[in-house]
Parts: sequence; structure tokens; C-alpha cells
Amino acid sequence: MTVGARAQVKSYFGFFGGVSNALSDFKSTDYNNNKAGFGKRGLTYGLDGAYYFYKNLGIGASITYQDNGELNQTDANNLAAGYTNSFGADNSAVTGVNRYQSVNILLGPQYSFSYGKFILDVRAAAGIVKVYSSPETTIYVGGVTNQTTDFYQKSASATVLGYSGTAALRYKLSDNVFLTLRGAYLYSSGPSVTNQGRTTDIGRIVTKLPITTINTTLGLTFGL
Repeated sequence: MTVGARAQVKSYFGFFGGVSNALSDFKSTDYNNNKAGFGKRGLTYGLDGAYYFYKNLGIGASITYQDNGELNQTDANNLAAGYTNSFGADNSAVTGVNRYQSVNILLGPQYSFSYGKFILDVRAAAGIVKVYSSPETTIYVGGVTNQTTDFYQKSASATVLGYSGTAALRYKLSDNVFLTLRGAYLYSSGPSVTNQGRTTDIGRIVTKLPITTINTTLGLTFGL
């Protein structure tokens, strides 16, 4: 039985699906945190592969779609209460449309450790995060004189740099087929946000939405 760097591993490709979990400011629902994203647990899936050019050292790449949800009624009520307090308003209401949807294209060095039927892959990667949409909110405040009735936090899109750390445990089902459990941490600065209809700087104003997630997936990989 061979262990670690002495065991040559094969290049591979595969597919996976699972859960994307929002973290840090992206997960936060704090009205007073202008980077709070109200991101949710959602679906993720994608393709993954690696080419080994020297023993167990290689280059890995992945293409991943992830959906981190939309504002729910609790979020809307939380935001409305915050705006009411900030503006000293008689009442406020918040409605939301659109979801967090993005695609990540990442590439980086990978090293693999093998033991029997198991292979542990460790990868650091960087690349492009394409954000297609974020929640858009319409905010109504009533009974104030220093702000127009409705204003908006627009849905945002952008292409930004992303950074990732990944650990994957592969279990050998046959000579060239592995069941793979994968955990991937992702960070990007996220899109800039446009606000419309504001006539004052009172209250919550979001200008940037950093995205931080950890994606846990299960899939199959196929040796080449």
C-alpha cells in the first residue's frame, strides 16, 4: 500500500452538485451593516478536473454555478423596521425581487495524497466570478419630509476576481471512477450597487456586496 507523494495519481474530470452556504457579511442580516448581503443557503453544481504534470502535483480547474437565494419576508420586515427607525418615519415597507446568481471559473495548483482507495486533493485557486444578479429592493418610507416616498437598491451584476480554497476526498469505486466529497471556500469583492431615488444619506446605503461562501458537494470523477 502506498502513501502520499509516492503514489502516482491520474488526471481526472468530473461533475458535482450540492449546497452553497453564505458566510460572513454575505450571510449577515444586520440592517446597520452596509455590507450585509442577506445571502441564503442554496443550490450549487458544476464541473471539475485536474491535470497532473509532476507526480501528485497538478493544475486543477472548476466551473461552478451557485444560487444564494432572495429576500424573504423576515428580511423585508427587518429592513423596513430599520428604515422606519433611521428616518423617524411613520411606517416603512420593503419589497424584493431577483436572486443571487453567479458562475465561478477558477484555476490553481493542486496536490493530492493517496492512501488505499482514498485520495485527498488540496487546491488553491483564483479566477473570475461572474455575478448575474442580486436582490433588488424597493423601499417606501411614510411620513417624512427629507426623502422621496420610494427609493431603490438596484439588482447588481459584475465580473470580479475570486479566490478559493478546496479540499476533496475521493473514494475509489473502480479503476477509473471515484465518489467525491468536496468542500470549497470562495471569496470575491462582489458587485458594486446602484441606489436610485435617494435624496438623503440617512439610513442603510449599500454600495458593495462582497460574496463569501462555502460549497459542500458530492459527485463523480473519472480518471483519464
